[in-house]
Amino acid sequence: MKMAPIPKDTRTLAQKAADTRNIVGSLIHEGYVPTPEAEAIHSQVARGEITSEEAIEIFRQRALELDRKISQAESE
Repeated sequence: MKMAPIPKDTRTLAQKAADTRNIVGSLIHEGYVPTPEAEAIHSQVARGEITSEEAIEIFRQRALELDRKISQAESE
């Protein structure tokens, strides 16, 4: 008999919603503009499909790629 997989994120829905609200509020304060792609990632975190750490890594990789493209455009 297989055991059910352990959820990646053990916070309650209320805790997840509060954490997401606080994070997005902080980001908006810093000039963040929500995009459909970013909202999809936030939804994956809210559903427990990925952890907050995984989402942060996705956003970090996207920021690094954007920074690379901007630097490349500026050097041309």
